[in-house]
Amino acid sequence: MASQRPPSGRPMSRSSLVPGTARPPTGVRPPQTAIRVGTGMVPAGVLSAQIKVTDRPVTQQGLSGMKTGGKGPQRQILDKSYYLGLLRSKINELTTENSKLQKEIDVFNQENSVYLSYEKRAESLAGEIKELQGQLADYNMLVDKLNTNTEMDEVMNEISMLKVQNDREAQSIDAIFTERRE
Repeated sequence: MASQRPPSGRPMSRSSLVPGTARPPTGVRPPQTAIRVGTGMVPAGVLSAQIKVTDRPVTQQGLSGMKTGGKGPQRQILDKSYYLGLLRSKINELTTENSKLQKEIDVFNQENSVYLSYEKRAESLAGEIKELQGQLADYNMLVDKLNTNTEMDEVMNEISMLKVQNDREAQSIDAIFTERRE
């Protein structure tokens, strides 16, 4: 068959030298030009990154590949259910924020009511303090009179004079009040 072909410009191979065979015998193969690296050997500079055992978890079926990050958006189709999910998450956020604000309002109202009750109590106590300060001033004046050896008649005369003066001032205040009211 090879003899029926026209000769080409290529040199003749050994197979054409051995009559009746299309390929050379196994022992006569020429040596390969590239040397194949063994499977256990890694050529220098090929893998510069360090591989950690924890990066390649072992499963029941054997080693799994390393997990890669997601490439691009995860969901390509934005349909009605996608937007409903977004709305539900936003509604949940709003309801939690609303409940937080309602709790703050309740706490504020409670503190405000307590503050108002304390303020009313403070006003009544302030009036009571003024009355007691007036009584204390009277007692201090009496003690002062006793310490200066003032006679009881002088004290009684001073009391009557102050009473007359207070009555006159009360009448003038009443007259001013009725005048302004009319």
